[in-house]
Amino acid sequence: MVMGLFLLVYSLGQRALRQSIKRGSQTIQNQLGKPTATPTFPWVF
Repeated sequence: MVMGLFLLVYSLGQRALRQSIKRGSQTIQNQLGKPTATPTFPWVF
């Protein structure tokens, strides 16, 4: 149950992050230095 809750919070956080990037028409550099509009949650932190 705890893991399910963690995965829910994780996916909601990643969704909110991607939506805010998309709303602002911005990108973030990925691990290779290329711009991406769909970063993973751990990469940002």
